[in-house]
Amino acid sequence: MNKNILLVICLGFFSFSSIAQVKLNNISAGASYWHRTYSEQNEKFFLISYDANEDFTQGGVMPHLGAELNLFQNLALDARVGYWTADYEAQGKFGELRLDEKIEQTIIPVSAGLVYRFPNLVREDLNLFVGAGMNRYFIQNKVSRTITGGTGTNEEDTFSGNSYGVNAKAGLEYYFTDALGLALETRYNAGYYNQTFQAVTTEEPVRERVSVRGLEVGLSLRYRFSGSSAEATANE
Repeated sequence: MNKNILLVICLGFFSFSSIAQVKLNNISAGASYWHRTYSEQNEKFFLISYDANEDFTQGGVMPHLGAELNLFQNLALDARVGYWTADYEAQGKFGELRLDEKIEQTIIPVSAGLVYRFPNLVREDLNLFVGAGMNRYFIQNKVSRTITGGTGTNEEDTFSGNSYGVNAKAGLEYYFTDALGLALETRYNAGYYNQTFQAVTTEEPVRERVSVRGLEVGLSLRYRFSGSSAEATANE
């Protein structure tokens, strides 16, 4: 049964590809700086020693890989996967005891959406593009706590989950050869995830919502497959 379903899906995909003339435009690899901002709670809220009055944002460099499929003329479907990490730390003293806490966070954002290209802007092979799509965030928080100055204890917990969000983007790309080019892209990511933790002041676990929104700016190297630009221009 599973093999038959897979066969039907594959045949459907190839039939759609033939009808719509879907083709691979380009593949890319790059890095961006994702500056996360928060509307309510942030990850440090889950640390006992965190100063709630502290202003907080978090940023980091995210490598990513992407690909783009042409759909019709200058309209394409693009997909991207990134890898973002950050550490959140706090220290506190309670009498003779010292508490050191740390959250090691990993977020893998997977995105897919539509992109529209305005080709040959000002000069040949300089293109403006805009787009929007959906994100899925795969998130892992590894929490560790160490107490020194007393009997001492070490605790480690790992929380994993996923959530959804949206993105909007705009950028410029320039191909300096028939195949190779650079793209400068600005993207805004939105979304949130829910984290359940055991607060010190309550007996029951507390569930809080944490934002994963923020502005992202990055560069990527693109490889364009032969004929992509020429065919797009011919279709205009």
